[in-house]
Amino acid sequence: MRADTLPINPHIQPFARAGERDAMPAIRQQYGVERVYALANNENPLGPSPRVVEAVAQAATELNAYPAWSDIGLRRAIADCVGRGLTAEHIYTGCSGYEALEMIARAFLGAGDELILSSPTFSGAYQKVALPLGARVIDVPLEAETYRYRPKAVLAAVTKKTRLIMVCNPNNPTGTIITAETMDELMRGLPEHVLVVADEVYHHFVADAAYPDSLQYALDGANLVIVHSFSKAYALAGLRLGYGIAKPAIANYIAGLQRGFHQNRLALAAGIAACQDQAHLLRAVEFLRGEARWICEQLDQLDVRYWPPAANFIMFETKIPADDLNQMMRERGFLLRPQTRIGLPYCMRVSLGTRAMNRAFVEALAQRLG
Repeated sequence: MRADTLPINPHIQPFARAGERDAMPAIRQQYGVERVYALANNENPLGPSPRVVEAVAQAATELNAYPAWSDIGLRRAIADCVGRGLTAEHIYTGCSGYEALEMIARAFLGAGDELILSSPTFSGAYQKVALPLGARVIDVPLEAETYRYRPKAVLAAVTKKTRLIMVCNPNNPTGTIITAETMDELMRGLPEHVLVVADEVYHHFVADAAYPDSLQYALDGANLVIVHSFSKAYALAGLRLGYGIAKPAIANYIAGLQRGFHQNRLALAAGIAACQDQAHLLRAVEFLRGEARWICEQLDQLDVRYWPPAANFIMFETKIPADDLNQMMRERGFLLRPQTRIGLPYCMRVSLGTRAMNRAFVEALAQRLG
C-alpha cells in the first residue's frame, strides 16, 4: 500500500515542526538582539523548587530502570497536598494537563457525540482532542467584550448527543474567571448524560473570592472532572505532568486508558517533591500576582486596554493589528501570543516574567505604540 493511499483522518492536521523556542537563536541573529524574552507560553520564570531539582537529579541516576508501574505514589502526594478528604482514587495523571484533557475525550467521546466549548478559549486544544474521534464541537461564545460565561445559553445547547462541556477557568487567553454563582447554575441544570470538564490549570493564581470550589463538586460525586497541571505555578513545564480529579468511578475509568509505566521516573520524582514544597509554590504565586498588578499599572499609564488577569498572563488590546504588533515586538526580541487565530485581531497575550523581563516588555511596547 502506497503512503498516499492510506486512509487519512481529515481532522488530524500536520504538526508544526518548530516552535517559538526553536526560533530563538534565529531571532537573535536576524534582528541583532542580545536577548530573546519568551513571554508566550505562560511559564513560571522563577523555576521549580530546589527540592524538585534535587529529586530529579537523584532519579536521573536510575534511568536504566523502568519507573514504578503505577503512579500511586504521585497520586497519594497530590491527595495529601490538597487535603479535604481527597484520596488517590479521586485522581488520575497524564503526561501534561493537555493529555489529561485528551484522556477525558478518549474515554467519553465517539463518532457523532458533541462537545460544547465557549470561545474565545483554549479552543485549539479542545478541538484537537475531540474532532479526530469523530465528535462535533459546538461553540456557545462568551459574552462579547466582558467574556462572561453564559450558563443558560450553554445548557440550551445541550442535546442527547452532548457528552462534554469544557469550562476553562481561569480562561485562556482572556484571563477572566467563571464565578461560583455561574458554575452553580451550570451544574444545577446539568443532565445526567453530560460531563463538565473544569480546565483549571491556572487556578493557583486566582485571588478572587468569587472563584468556584470545583473540588467540592467532585467530592460530592458530581459529573465533573477537574484538570490541573504542574506546568504553571509549579514551574515543571519541561516535564509535561498533569492530572485530573473526579469521583473515583470516573477517575478510575479514565485511568483505564493508561499504559504500564505511564509516568516516567523523573516526572514522578518531580511531582512528588513539588507537592511537598508548598512554600515554594506560594512564593511564586505571590510574586507573579504582584507582577500582574505592576504590569496592569503600566498598561493604565499607556492607555492600553486589558482584561484584569486571574492567571499568570494578561490579554491586552491595542489599535495596531495583533499580527503586526507581534512582528514589531519580535524584532525587539519579545515572543508574545497574538490572538488573531481565535477571532481577536487586535488582542495579544503576554506571560508574566521577572520584573526585569516585564519592565523590558513595557518599555518595548511603549516605544511601538508611541
